[in-house]
Amino acid sequence: MADNATSQRRQQGLEQAASVVFALMGIVPLLLFTFTLWHVGAIHRTLAQVSVALTLVLMLLGFWLFRSMLAQMSEVVKAVALAAKTMARPAAGRPIAAPTPPPPVAGLGSIWELGEMARTMDLLWQREARAHVGRNVQITVANSQELTGRLVEATDDGLLLEQAGGGTIAITYLRVQGIEPVVGG
Repeated sequence: MADNATSQRRQQGLEQAASVVFALMGIVPLLLFTFTLWHVGAIHRTLAQVSVALTLVLMLLGFWLFRSMLAQMSEVVKAVALAAKTMARPAAGRPIAAPTPPPPVAGLGSIWELGEMARTMDLLWQREARAHVGRNVQITVANSQELTGRLVEATDDGLLLEQAGGGTIAITYLRVQGIEPVVGG
């Protein structure tokens, strides 16, 4: 339980991550520009002051628009995740797999919306795969060739595919890009 609370504190939302990105890409260059104007002695000119003020106003307007868009996108992610969880509820008495932590973003850490989208896609692929269990399918796998065989099982973690040679391959939902029934199979 303590580990879960710690990981929740380390995770951050999309809006918080946007603030960090904004600071690095907006405020820091503006401060460097202002410092340069001060260093060359041009900061006391009216045109330089108006330029800095106008740049700041436009930058803040852009930041507000960006945050508004991310807030809406965050709400969409929550709604899609809730809909997917509702559609893919496990049968009564069946344990639910522990949620996987969101993938870290370089320099920003874990952003929970990314983890929600990954879990949502896992649920959608699992639901799609369950309709094909026991049938011959062709699975498109990221960074790999398409795999063909009989879909043995769709677990909470991924797919088990039995190939023609008798070997069984485990495929995580993260790598699945498509599941199609084999015609005549």
